[in-house]
Amino acid sequence: MTSRDPAPLRRPRGRRFSGRVHVGLVAAVLPLAIGMAACSAPAPTVSSGPSGSAGSVSAAPAPAEAVPPAASAATPAPSGVSSAVEAALQALLASSPQPTTAQIREILSAAGFAPAAVEVSASRTPTGLAADAVEVGVLGENECVLAQVRSGTVATSVLPVLPNGRCFIGSVQR
Repeated sequence: MTSRDPAPLRRPRGRRFSGRVHVGLVAAVLPLAIGMAACSAPAPTVSSGPSGSAGSVSAAPAPAEAVPPAASAATPAPSGVSSAVEAALQALLASSPQPTTAQIREILSAAGFAPAAVEVSASRTPTGLAADAVEVGVLGENECVLAQVRSGTVATSVLPVLPNGRCFIGSVQR
């Protein structure tokens, strides 16, 4: 037996979600959004200046995390790490406004930082051009001093050590 009117068998077009689906979506997304907001850390204070000026860096206290003993044993005390890194890089910028990765490693080694505690990004692009900025990470006892060297200036900030015990994510120039 066939029906003469096929309309009752067809699904209506343009069907929208029911109210129950919207409530379920909100119930799933809202706790995620609240959880992410609760886990965010306060932003660090950043200082920067031309190659002749001194700046100060402060940040909210970082939680104590495990740091490899070899890396922290050869670095200055945490309170002086930031100023020592900035002073060393300012001295380098006085003679070379666009230093290479090797020059940055050498000056930080001369300043007393263990080579294993220093992470530096590439100073040249894969095509051989000079990089716009070179990023530097120096591992302290429970913090990383991050510095950006760009156009003859240094900008520094202090952040917590990453869970992997390093300052950078990914590969670094050794």
